[in-house]
Amino acid sequence: MEDEEKAVESLMSNTEAANSPSPIRCCWVRLRYLAATSIICGCSCLGVMALVFAVKVRNAILWEQAYKAGRFQEAVHWGSRARRLILASFAVWLSVLVLGPLLLWLLSYAIAQAE
Repeated sequence: MEDEEKAVESLMSNTEAANSPSPIRCCWVRLRYLAATSIICGCSCLGVMALVFAVKVRNAILWEQAYKAGRFQEAVHWGSRARRLILASFAVWLSVLVLGPLLLWLLSYAIAQAE
């Protein structure tokens, strides 16, 4: 009886592991869209690098032997790097948008105090 229960538990854990989502947090299409958006709405040089890594993720996932050749781990690495570059692109652009007016205000304040 215990052997049957252990077999059922191991079978359930194997099917849960097989049906679990991939380590890549978002699909490669969404990653490419975010990279393209970061080119337009963010720091473009970081966005271009993010798009390059997003395309590498797509190529690694679409190959039929991705799991056998170990390319899936590379896809996970490239996906995480693309996400970091996308976030960095948006962060740089937002900091420029915030710091630009702030520095202009500080400059006008310094000129007003000098007069």
